[in-house]
Amino acid sequence: MEIWTRIVQSNTFNFVVLMALFAFIISKCKLAEKLDSAILKIKETIENSENTKKDSLEELEKASQQTKNVLSEIQEIEDKGKINIANLEEKIVKDSEEQINSIKKSADKIIDAKEKEIASRLSKKTVLASLELAKEHIINLLKQNPSYHQKFIKESIEELNRLK
Repeated sequence: MEIWTRIVQSNTFNFVVLMALFAFIISKCKLAEKLDSAILKIKETIENSENTKKDSLEELEKASQQTKNVLSEIQEIEDKGKINIANLEEKIVKDSEEQINSIKKSADKIIDAKEKEIASRLSKKTVLASLELAKEHIINLLKQNPSYHQKFIKESIEELNRLK
C-alpha cells in the first residue's frame, strides 16, 4: 500500500489525473469547438477590419484627389468671377456715363428752349412796352403842341410813299 500512497501523493500522478479531468471536462463542454468557433470569429473580425481599413484608405485617397481638384476649381471659379465683376463694373460705368450724357443733352436742350422762349417773351413784352411808351410820348407831344399833329401826318404819308 505504501506504493499506492506514494503514487497518489506523487506530482506525476496528480498531473495525469488533472489532465484526465480536463480532457473529460473539455469533451463534455465541447470547449474545443467553442474555442475553434471563437478563433474563427476573431479571424473574420480581423479580416473585416483589414478590408474596411483598405476600403477606407482607398476612399481617403479618392477624397484627397477630389480635394486637390476642388481647390483648383475654386480658384478657377474665383478668377472667372473677378473677370465677370470687372466686366460688369465696366459696363455699368459705361452705361451710367451714357445715361448721364443723354440726361445732360436733354437738359441742355430744354434749357436752350426755355431760354429762347423767355427771350422771345421778354422781347415781345419789351416791344409792346416800347410801343406803349412811344404811343404815350406821342400823345403827350400832340397834347402839348398840336402843330406836331400835322407834321407827323405828313411824315407818315411820305414814308408810305417811299415804301411803295
